[in-house]
Amino acid sequence: MTLNTEPKQALTEMFHDYVASTIDPDGFPIPNALVLDQNGALTVVALAVGPTEAYPVMLKLWDQGAAEMIFALDRYALPGQGTTLGDLLAGFHFTRHAAPRPFIIEYQYDPRIVQPIDWDNAYWTAGLYGEINQYLRQRLGVDPAAVRQ
Repeated sequence: MTLNTEPKQALTEMFHDYVASTIDPDGFPIPNALVLDQNGALTVVALAVGPTEAYPVMLKLWDQGAAEMIFALDRYALPGQGTTLGDLLAGFHFTRHAAPRPFIIEYQYDPRIVQPIDWDNAYWTAGLYGEINQYLRQRLGVDPAAVRQ
């Protein structure tokens, strides 16, 4: 489903509020993205695709001229990943004036806990940059063996 409206708050805050209000017992089986176009219209995108297809979908929207967008996929955390809850959303915030910014939102369904957006988790930041870089290399036809880490 797609809904176009004029946003009244920052897209990152809107995304966090949306996440907090839509957790279900299974987490987020179909993750969503929020996309602002150049005119400020908001579109909610249901990412009803597998995790590896989410990056191509979002980057296509970016290539089509989105002004700003945010999306995250449902993940689970293990000990040593700098988290306090077992479940989290991990994703990216894109703007035209800065590099894509990775983030996580830790959550728990019952009792309901939704942590603030965490922009500074070293483990997940490295992992998310690794994922998007891997997709971009594949998209550009770059041999992973030829790229120094």
